[in-house]
Amino acid sequence: MRMTIARTLRDLRQARRGVAMLEFALALPIVLPIGLYAIELCNFGIQQLRLSQATQTLADNISRVGVDTNAATQQLREVDVNEVIAGLRRQTDALGLTTNGRVTISSLERRDGAQWIHWQRCVGLKRGAGYDSSFGREGDGGTSNTAFKGMGDPARPVQAPDRAAVIFVEVNYDYQPLLTAFFLGQRKVQQTAAFIVRDNRLLEDGVVDPTPQAKQRMTCDRYTV
Repeated sequence: MRMTIARTLRDLRQARRGVAMLEFALALPIVLPIGLYAIELCNFGIQQLRLSQATQTLADNISRVGVDTNAATQQLREVDVNEVIAGLRRQTDALGLTTNGRVTISSLERRDGAQWIHWQRCVGLKRGAGYDSSFGREGDGGTSNTAFKGMGDPARPVQAPDRAAVIFVEVNYDYQPLLTAFFLGQRKVQQTAAFIVRDNRLLEDGVVDPTPQAKQRMTCDRYTV
């Protein structure tokens, strides 16, 4: 009996089967969260990249679109703005940008020697602080000695040159986690982009709405998808 017990203990001491499985089981609670965190972090970076590209594309497109007039100038129409916004929806469909965020398009110009937000157009359901533009509202500036110096970083604001306009786009978006909000928490992503209007646009007209008129004007008092 004693020999049987001794032999059994010796066999157990020499056994190596299941060692890898045991090590894996011990390491799993540490390795798995690290791997999942890495996956979520990669997804966060991808979403930021997609939003950055969409923001730049939107600003670029709004700075280009319009209809030519007989005077070799260009007018920006409500339907042009709406078509570009429709393209934005398609580009960011996987992110649900207009459902989970807010987009503000501003025409930054000069009036009376001062920076001035001539007009704005918006899309997105989110509202309030952190979603509506944090850099200015339509009509801001445009008078001498105004405190409004431009849009973007207050230390180095984007400013419109004389007799030209800058299309400034601001996107505020609630990050949508791939796995769970446990790893990164509730994060908000902000992207901005600015493009100067290259064509000879009739700036004094702002955004016109000739026939055929747009079904809706995407003014910033609206919160729509």
